[in-house]
Amino acid sequence: MIEVELTDIGHGGVAVGRAPDGRAAMVRFGLPGETVKVNVTEDKKRYLKGDAYEVVGEPSVHRIAHPWPEAGPGGVGGADLGHVEFSWQTEWKTRVLQSQIRRIGGEELAEHLRSQGIEPRVRGFEQDAQTNGWHTRTRVDLTADGCGRLGMYREGTHDVIALERLPIADPRIEELGILGRGAAGRGWDFGPGTRVKAVAPSASEPVVVVGRQVLDAHGEPAETPFVHERVSLAGREYDYRVRADGFWQIHREAATAISALVLEAADVHSGDHVLELYSGAGLFTLSLSTAVGDNGTVRAIEGNRLAVETARANLRDYPRARARTGKITPRMIEREGYGTDVLIADPPRTGLKIEGARAAAQSDARRIVLVSCDVAAMARDVAAMVAAGRRVLALDSLDMFPNTSHFEVVTTLA
Repeated sequence: MIEVELTDIGHGGVAVGRAPDGRAAMVRFGLPGETVKVNVTEDKKRYLKGDAYEVVGEPSVHRIAHPWPEAGPGGVGGADLGHVEFSWQTEWKTRVLQSQIRRIGGEELAEHLRSQGIEPRVRGFEQDAQTNGWHTRTRVDLTADGCGRLGMYREGTHDVIALERLPIADPRIEELGILGRGAAGRGWDFGPGTRVKAVAPSASEPVVVVGRQVLDAHGEPAETPFVHERVSLAGREYDYRVRADGFWQIHREAATAISALVLEAADVHSGDHVLELYSGAGLFTLSLSTAVGDNGTVRAIEGNRLAVETARANLRDYPRARARTGKITPRMIEREGYGTDVLIADPPRTGLKIEGARAAAQSDARRIVLVSCDVAAMARDVAAMVAAGRRVLALDSLDMFPNTSHFEVVTTLA
């Protein structure tokens, strides 16, 4: 082990300092202002990474005992900010947001935001304060160890750590009884290496996905491979049928919160023509279709064929919207951008990339809404759009992944 004095916060859930030999040290489970003993897990020429196992001297006033030790130093991933008091986690993430805007987006982007009166900050959900951010996830991926007990991978390895409890998950997932040594006695039998996904949807009963099979709470084959989700928005309720093994927002409040943000940011008028990229199962598409009225259109494009099939089923009662499968490239964005009033993009973690962001900026859209799940990709993409002549109207960040380093950013540009 080595001792490191931590001075800052970095992207990816790490506190940053200098190793004794002068290299940058990126340390999980540390806090700025602390000196910690670090077990090095990655040793590179210019930097090293590791986990903090012990605080030397005074701990930070924001440090707490990790409520889920199995996810602490040397443990499973999924709670890399569990050692940070919950009320300070949004401050941690705000510092990351602001630093990535400067470092990746550049001083030009930081100055542009200042000139627009925008101070980037991350905000959490009020309801999460009641549980300190635990028990919020409605989808959890697990793997069976060599004895058939479900767990998660030790961070950075393929070693499975069996788990007796899962405090990150919606309580209905733990109630399924799939964890711990007693799971077999409750009728759950998982072979070594089996991949399992537990799902607690908002509008139907919890299920367990084992391979290609969907099982109900009793371990019996479910009647359908789909689950149901419901979003209440602007006085309306939107119902979705989504594949149990497909993508959906994992925080119990996220689907409604992010939909409300996007709809407000898009400022869609009746008769508008909306282009929605990376549209998934149609989370935003339904409310956008309502907003465009009888004379507008929504073109929803997604690369995943199964997601598009799901979106089409969800859109049966929304004739102004069409979902199709397509590879989203800068050239396609440029082509589809003609005649578009509002462009919405919710890309994967890699973002639009510079050429895609430029193509979006050069579209006819009077309003662009970019949903980003990686702050560095967001800073790069927004900087490219600003350099291409766009103006940031708003930048909203939601802590949809409490007790982890992740958060979502919704950027509105004109």
